[in-house]
Amino acid sequence: MKRPTINDVAALAGVSRATASRAMSDYGRISADTVERVKAAALELGYQPNAVAQSMRAGNTKTIGLVVIADFTNVFFDRATKGIVDAARDQGYEVIISNTDENIAIEREAINTLLQKQVDGLIVVPSTAAVHDHLSPTSRQNKPLVIIDRMVPGVNATSITTNDFESCEAAVKEAVAKGHKNLSFLIATSTIEGFDSEKPMLRNTTIEDRVNGFMNGVIDTKSKKAQWVYCSENPATAEAAVNHLLDSKAPPSIIFTSNNDMALAVLKVAGKRGLELGKDISLVTVDDSQWLEAISPGITVVERPVDEVARLAVEKLLEHINNKAKKPEKIVLPTRLISRGSVANLKAK
Repeated sequence: MKRPTINDVAALAGVSRATASRAMSDYGRISADTVERVKAAALELGYQPNAVAQSMRAGNTKTIGLVVIADFTNVFFDRATKGIVDAARDQGYEVIISNTDENIAIEREAINTLLQKQVDGLIVVPSTAAVHDHLSPTSRQNKPLVIIDRMVPGVNATSITTNDFESCEAAVKEAVAKGHKNLSFLIATSTIEGFDSEKPMLRNTTIEDRVNGFMNGVIDTKSKKAQWVYCSENPATAEAAVNHLLDSKAPPSIIFTSNNDMALAVLKVAGKRGLELGKDISLVTVDDSQWLEAISPGITVVERPVDEVARLAVEKLLEHINNKAKKPEKIVLPTRLISRGSVANLKAK
């Protein structure tokens, strides 16, 4: 069955196509009686206006393009995505989501696709800080842009990040104050295959901040026994890296992990070895979640304000959409260390 058109509505209402279109869109100088007659005709015919076409005529589509990494099991990006979608919907916007799997080529393609869909603005978690020409105003067709979670030096756009450095530093100092001397750090990065003790190039500023915070804690506490392992985000590889640390000549009493995936690897290996968390091995990770608090003992975390990041991302993007002259901002939100039972107090033994 052929779908009714605006021409059909106009004919039934006895008005011109232009008048019918204005009546359906509630603009122009048209009497209330005419608007009522046109809308009644549309209802009778089952006519549905083309929302995209209406938006394009109005100069916007009420859509936001969100480009994030692919791993939605990551608690931060899972919650951030939901928060952005909810906040946008509250403001009458829908969100089109693309993922990149931390791949710059896929990121470029995703942004091009979103631009073709005529989104009003972009919220992006960049795959790397090293390559960003596709985020320039010209490349993104002057669409407003907000970058979250990571900084990209050289891109003139509002960014919303978190101060991971201070809380990661505090986590090390707290552990040392509890008597921990053999410290290990398990850092997730997409820049290597397998795992290695040598620091590779880290492509995003957030991981750099965590590493630097951990390292500053080591330096300030004058800790002499610190092992570093950089690991690809592959579960089997992460577990192998944990086994490597625990089998070393000076096995750690505590492992600091840069995200929940690495923390999960520690828990799996500890379980297989019969190690009791908070006694035989201690653990600190970044980004809180319900399961980290629910297990016994709860895991000490560097908590980031993910809901605030999401809310601000939408708020700032809409400000840029509604005011093209608005200058970019660099917003850095505070984090906090939440201490739980996963860090043993060795001085109390």
